Formats: sequence, structure tokens, C-alpha cells
Amino acid sequence: MKRLLASCFGLGRLPLAPGTWGSLPVMIIFALMGQFHLSGPSIITVMVALALAGSFICVKFAPAVIAATGNTDPREVVADELAGQAVTFLAIPFFIPVILTTGQICIITSGGFLLFRLFDIVKPWPIRKLEKLPKGWGILADDLMAGVYAGIVLLLCYKIGLIGYISGFFVRSESSSLNVLHAVILGIVQGVTEFLPVSSSGHLVLFENLFNFDPETPEMLLFDLTVHVGTVAAIFIVFRKSIAAFARNLLVCGKYGKNPVEVYKKSPSVHLLVLAIFATAVTAVFGLLGEKYFAAARGSLVIVASMWIITGTLLLITDLRKKSRLGLRQFGIWAAIVVGLAQAAAIMPGISRSGATICAAILIGLRRRWAVEFSFLIAIPAILGATVVQLVKDFAQISSGSLPIGSVVTGSVAAALTGILALKLLIKTSRTANLKYFAFYCYILACFVLVYLLR
Repeated sequence: MKRLLASCFGLGRLPLAPGTWGSLPVMIIFALMGQFHLSGPSIITVMVALALAGSFICVKFAPAVIAATGNTDPREVVADELAGQAVTFLAIPFFIPVILTTGQICIITSGGFLLFRLFDIVKPWPIRKLEKLPKGWGILADDLMAGVYAGIVLLLCYKIGLIGYISGFFVRSESSSLNVLHAVILGIVQGVTEFLPVSSSGHLVLFENLFNFDPETPEMLLFDLTVHVGTVAAIFIVFRKSIAAFARNLLVCGKYGKNPVEVYKKSPSVHLLVLAIFATAVTAVFGLLGEKYFAAARGSLVIVASMWIITGTLLLITDLRKKSRLGLRQFGIWAAIVVGLAQAAAIMPGISRSGATICAAILIGLRRRWAVEFSFLIAIPAILGATVVQLVKDFAQISSGSLPIGSVVTGSVAAALTGILALKLLIKTSRTANLKYFAFYCYILACFVLVYLLR
């Protein structure tokens, strides 16, 4: 329990940049409080609570982690990052009492996050000296000082008008087209949540409500198509070796015999292709049958929050299954149909496509490595198919929309790059039975949405 708390419920055990993950929750909380225009005292209270909680956990439990790992500054301890990032935002409501625009909130939030990470890495005086304090105090003090530095620089940027200038440069007026800043934000959201088991559709519904985006406008429909192309590109990049091997083996499938049944049983690529076809067909049929219900669910944050709870529970149950013995050769058509049904259910906002398909495959018995690869093999036709259907269905609207080339490129590139990182992270966590960390995130997010709706 001590290590779990010190790692902020597993964020510090993630394989890529654990310190960055430790700072992220505070950034998200501050951005949401600003977007909902909570009062200055409320924001200060929450930031103080986070700073105190992170400080207490770090000082109290970091020594136990040091003793267990033998490292004087264990990477998995990120409670100090949580406390330091909270200090960065602590003074903002004192000196910036006005109601901020969405663009200013985005600039302040991302700027505070990047500045804190910069000072935490560069470690100007006296941060390096503070690191030498004994036990958990050294781990904590350097991040608190980095937070102070970041907060001061952030306030100076606001006072000299730099934040307002950047916000005015990027953020569009209500009547103009989608700007680069919004494109990057939405591209990142799409790229991360498309692959991590936290539901991209649920996040998009949430962001549409937060930023008052109308998903049915021509420019948003067109942008949605471009970022989906970016996420498909990420799959091809990450799984390029597996896809190339699959294609090569498919081209020489004749060597396995002339009887289709015999080829299906002996050729790994043909076997996988048949399973993918069945899974995709099931997804398409049930997706079309439930189209009206899925579309109606997009308008309800209550349904989205409920589906996040279901996704989190499914991830927790899957982590309890420690051993999965089936290889792809033992993975049959009926199993593929079940995975296809799981993928169809994930059209519901709040149900993660990657989470549902990977969990279904693992619970059936497929080994974790193959569960991930099969999930993203069937993701290619699913994402491309949904994109084509949307293009045909809304062609008249989409063709009337126009987007600046900068928004198209930056949104797609942001989706592709973050998609690559998200895929690598998912591969690592799913193979080591660490999907539960995403379950915690789904639960927290669901609770936040429900509390917001009840306020």
C-alpha cells in the first residue's frame, strides 16, 4: 500500500517518463476547474490539498520505497511531482482573478506543466542542494522548489502579456475556423485515448461539452476524419514488423496446400485474416443495428460516466487473470466473434475499444501479446470502415466544410505521435498485467463527471 500511494496509484510504475505522469493529474484538475469557472478560493483549496497530500505521502512513505528498491530517489515515487505541480498553480488565482478564456486556460495549464517539468529536469540553484536532504525530504523539496520557480515564471509571462498574446494568436473567435491550438489539443486527445483503454469516444463527448464544440459542423466532421487517419498511421508504425510479416506470409499461403480449410489451419496469416474478417463483420452488423442507440448515448454524460465504470471494472477483472495459454492457432472463429461483439459494444461512448477487445481476448484465454496485436489488427478495418461510413453518410456536410491546412496537418500529426506513445505504453502495461492503473483513471473520471452533473 505504501508503494501504491507513493506512486500515485501506479502512475510512477508506468514505463515512460513516470515523473511526467505524476504531474499530469494536477494539470488536468486545474484545467477542468478553470474551464468550469470555479472560484479562486476553491481552486486554491484544491491545490493546497493536493500539495499537502503529495508532500505527506512522499515524506511518510518514500523511505519505505527507498529501502525496498535500494535507490535514494526511486523513479516510481511521483507523489513529489504531484505536490510540486500543485505548487506551480497555487498562486495563479491570487494574481489572475479574472475569468479566463478557454485559450488562456489551455496556455496557462500547459505552460505551467512544461515549466515545472523543465525546472525539475534542469534543477537550478538551490534544487540540487535540496535533493541531498535525508530520506523523503530530499525527494520532495527539490520538486516543491521547481514548482515555485515554475509558478513565478508563469505569473511573469501573464503580467507581461505573453500568455494573452499566445492565446490571441492561436485561439479563434466563435465564427472562425478551427485553429491550430484546438487541433493539437483534440489530436492529442484522440491519439492517446484511441489506444489507451479509457475510451476515445467518451473523452470526445466530454471535451465537446467542456469546449462547446458542435461535432456535426462540417469542419468538425472533416477534422474527425483527418485525426482518425493519424491514429491508423500510428498502428502501422508501431506494428510495422508484425504487419510486414503477416503480408509476406499471406503472399506465400499457397505453400500450405490447396484446400482452403487446410490453408486456414496451417497458415498463420490466413488464420489471422479469417479471424479478423469474422470479428470485423460482427462489429459492423451490430454497430449498424445499434447505431441509433449509440448516437443517442453521445448526448448523455451520465451514460458515458456509467460506461467508464464498466470499462474500469472489466480492466480490473482482466488483470486478475495471470496466465493466458492460447496462441493464435488455438484462437478460433467463435472466440473472434466474441471479440467482435466486444468491439461493437465499444461504439458506446465510455466503453474503450482497445480495452474491450484486449480484455475479451485475454479472458477467453489468448496470450496477452497476441491479444494486443489482434486487437489492433482488427482496429485498422474498424477505424477505416467507420471513417468511410461517416464520409459517405455526411459527404454533403463534409464537402462544404473548410479547414486551414495547418489545423489538418497539426491535428493529424499530434494524433499520430501521441498514438505511437500510447500504443507502446499499452503494450507494456497489458503484458505485465497492469491494466488496473487505467481502471483507476476510468473510475476517477467517472466520479468527476457525476459530481459535476450533480453540482
